[in-house]
Amino acid sequence: MTRAARRRSSPSVPQRLPRLPTLPATLLRDAIGRHLATISLRQAATEIGLSPNALKNFLAGAEPRATTRAKLERWLAGRKNAVHRPAVGDLVRLLGDLTAELSAAQTATIGRETTRLLLAAYQERRLAPPRWVRELAAHYRTSRTL
Repeated sequence: MTRAARRRSSPSVPQRLPRLPTLPATLLRDAIGRHLATISLRQAATEIGLSPNALKNFLAGAEPRATTRAKLERWLAGRKNAVHRPAVGDLVRLLGDLTAELSAAQTATIGRETTRLLLAAYQERRLAPPRWVRELAAHYRTSRTL
């Protein structure tokens, strides 16, 4: 093959390397699972551009292909503002409502134990707890009652 023929056959545009994932698959899986609490799997799959089985397999632990990961991340980024981020006040009020018939000491104990479980879950996954979990821990370390 001549040099000119090789130049004609080689692509003039360099091939793009696949984009590196921005989220570990476990975090992506968890985030999408949280969104699926508000919409159906079929609806989410349609919005994402996947089959319901592909989404179900991903949520069950299958490792996504690069194109599937890109679709999932794009969909998640577009829905990020739709999810209400928890706040310490929300959880403290919820615990207060759930434990209305219990004593203040029992309610505080439930709050501390809930916080302990959250911190342990993040530690087990080797992730830094989000700000709201740290704030919750600070709230229950400093307050004796609700």
